Amino acid sequence: MPSSKDRQRIEIPVHFYEQLAQIAETEDRTITSVLNQLLFQALQSYQPTWIPGKHLSRFNEHAQHVLSLAREEALSFNHQFIGTEHLLLGLLREQEGLAALALEKLGVAPDPVRAAIEKKIGRGDQPVEEEIDYVPRVRKVLSLALDEAERQGSAYVRTEHILLGIVRDGGGIGADILDTLGVLGKVRAQVFELLG
Repeated sequence: MPSSKDRQRIEIPVHFYEQLAQIAETEDRTITSVLNQLLFQALQSYQPTWIPGKHLSRFNEHAQHVLSLAREEALSFNHQFIGTEHLLLGLLREQEGLAALALEKLGVAPDPVRAAIEKKIGRGDQPVEEEIDYVPRVRKVLSLALDEAERQGSAYVRTEHILLGIVRDGGGIGADILDTLGVLGKVRAQVFELLG
């Protein structure tokens, strides 16, 4: 656990803090104890908003191909998970999607992205034998992709929606690589320019 000087301070609304303080006083507990219990209870009932079996049919064939390519990329690195960095490579490899065109126009290419992944997290020691799954951040990004599609009035999630999900989330190795390449803040405008 980080030392108290390294922890970030989280600002919460005054009314929420006052309600926590009231509960803590009533139950003769600390505010931290009450907050920890509430967070624990919330996490117990957490269900990811993107569930492959439920939402995959909302992804067009190119977006579904991106997910397959992301899995291939994860396996090629011997990674036991599919992260946003693998999604980014999948987007670059799916040449029929608008995301690849947007990234190309911004100067993003697969080989430098692969090199950045290798530098940041390396390769696994052995080939992965079992089925691999998405990390929670990818599920969040794909949920954001669904939201982007809905915001744009699209019946289907397309590759650009996945790319916008990575950017909108702003975390994860995929977004970090785009930031390192100096294009994270330019992606959204490039996508909408191509959409016309």
